[in-house]
Amino acid sequence: MPPVKSESRWIPEFRERYAAWWPQAAPLIERHDYGAAFKDYPWPAFTHSPWAPVTKALAESRIAVVSTGGLYCHERHVPFDAKSGEGDWTWRAIPATVPIGLLGIAHDHFAHEVAREDMNTIFPLDRLRDLAAAGVIGGVAATHYSVMGYCPRAADLAEESAPAIASSLQAEGVDAALVIPV
Repeated sequence: MPPVKSESRWIPEFRERYAAWWPQAAPLIERHDYGAAFKDYPWPAFTHSPWAPVTKALAESRIAVVSTGGLYCHERHVPFDAKSGEGDWTWRAIPATVPIGLLGIAHDHFAHEVAREDMNTIFPLDRLRDLAAAGVIGGVAATHYSVMGYCPRAADLAEESAPAIASSLQAEGVDAALVIPV
């Protein structure tokens, strides 16, 4: 199976604009003045939707979770680098067998209270299991994924993490991913 590639036409221009943006933004981010730092962020603009049409009934589909909550398994992963001004564009594969209450959160850019009270708010694996048991979905993927939602280096996320996650989902026969932005 060939590796999955993301739409990349926007990346060279983004990298150029990012390189011009970063020197002014870095000191603002260091001071946690995100409003001022991101006022001139070079947001990528897309002219078309990358989504594929749904071709399989939900009741027959295997579903995965992809969260931007910066989740990791204490026993198997190094936490995301939540302190980096440029974010962390890496990803963590989380087996479906891991109890979600045992996941750690390494993402400093959102309040964790609600997530700690019910991790399903940012990683609804238990809800997917309920839907599978009720026959609403065909099954729950064996592996789920997390990235850290704070990642100004969008090109690195698009070139490295997104294709790797997509390839892994495809290799496991996942039909759809529930993307949970945090």
